[in-house]
Amino acid sequence: MRFNNSVRFVALFVLLVLSMSATGCEYGSKVWRDAQDSVNPNPTIDLKSAGLKNVNDNELALLFTPVDEKILSLTSFLSNIDSHPDEDWFKLLFLRFPWITGVFTVDDEANVLVKLPQESIKPFKPGPLVEYEGDWSEIKMKSFINYSEFGPEMYLCKPFFKDAEFKGLVVVHFDPRVLLNFCPFPQKLVIMQPDGGGIWSGDQTLEKEPFLKIDWDALLDKEVHGVTKIGKDKYVWLSRYVSDTQIVYATKIVTKDDADEGEAFSIF
Repeated sequence: MRFNNSVRFVALFVLLVLSMSATGCEYGSKVWRDAQDSVNPNPTIDLKSAGLKNVNDNELALLFTPVDEKILSLTSFLSNIDSHPDEDWFKLLFLRFPWITGVFTVDDEANVLVKLPQESIKPFKPGPLVEYEGDWSEIKMKSFINYSEFGPEMYLCKPFFKDAEFKGLVVVHFDPRVLLNFCPFPQKLVIMQPDGGGIWSGDQTLEKEPFLKIDWDALLDKEVHGVTKIGKDKYVWLSRYVSDTQIVYATKIVTKDDADEGEAFSIF
């Protein structure tokens, strides 16, 4: 009799465990399915989006974005150095940015430490750089464009330190006109430095004089993007900074709706 009672108890216990296991599995499966639905909801991609709604802004964005990406990538790469770079850094610089003219480093007395390539067509004296009256420890990067008979050259200057003391500069330089090579339609894009008067475009017939007559100081004091009549045509333009050098990208408007001043660009 005791044996039979034991058998009944074991049987009931087994049935209870199986019932709980089945319920647990069902609940666990539901939780897993819910989690999968949340993590992988099978998203859809809208391939019909045409970008910016304003066709003029869209045109300018398509032209200047590949150019601007090159500049942003270079400045980001240069920003990551805070001590004098080693040989591998210089190799990687030219590997990633083969379009630059060169690079050099100077100490805090303007003595050249490294210069690649050693010869340069465009003459430049680094003395005024280290004589900067500000505090280099508070400067992340400085930039400027130098104009000579051999053409313009943009210089990006990054200070380097040792034991938290300013020891010199890493200077990467390039011809801003080379940036037009990265534009899908360089003949449609105008790049200019309002302060220095430099105007560059793939359009060899572009009349530059009308651009120089525009009061860019007044425009840029109020806006970073707009539509302006330049000569006989209207241009949509966008202002950007390369470190502390302001440049403007512009292209001729492609619609007759001049009343629409365009959308606000998302500056990345």
